[in-house]
Amino acid sequence: MKNRFSILVIPAALVLFSGTPASAQVRIGLDFGAVQVRISPDAPPRPRWEQQPHRPGPNHVWIQGYWDRRGNQWAWAPGRWEEPAQRDSYWIRPQYRNEGGAYRYEPGRWSHQRMEEGEDYNRWHNEQGQGHGKHKGHDKNQHQDNNHWDH
Repeated sequence: MKNRFSILVIPAALVLFSGTPASAQVRIGLDFGAVQVRISPDAPPRPRWEQQPHRPGPNHVWIQGYWDRRGNQWAWAPGRWEEPAQRDSYWIRPQYRNEGGAYRYEPGRWSHQRMEEGEDYNRWHNEQGQGHGKHKGHDKNQHQDNNHWDH
């Protein structure tokens, strides 16, 4: 009886859970409000290589993996397929720029999402005596096709 149970249950469990990683890579692009610019004392590591799985549908956009600033450290956000929440919206890749000896991090976002300077970025700017305002030469609505690694 025990042997028969394991012959039926184990393969069923493997089939059920084998689809989990693929489904975790597909999301609908929800709008959680403004995206905040952050500052980091250290540069992000080099991007990781990832294999892009098959496109799940015609409206899905591949978002390449990238380094995200979480708390006081860099964390890898794996690549994934997402469906934009708004029609005609496109993905803007994260940007990393050397600014005054630190790294300005502009998170990846959908083109319809607003970007604003975060609290840590504003505090750093004030401590540096650089005042407040938009980064020189930066257009927040600019469409970027490549990650910017300014080391």
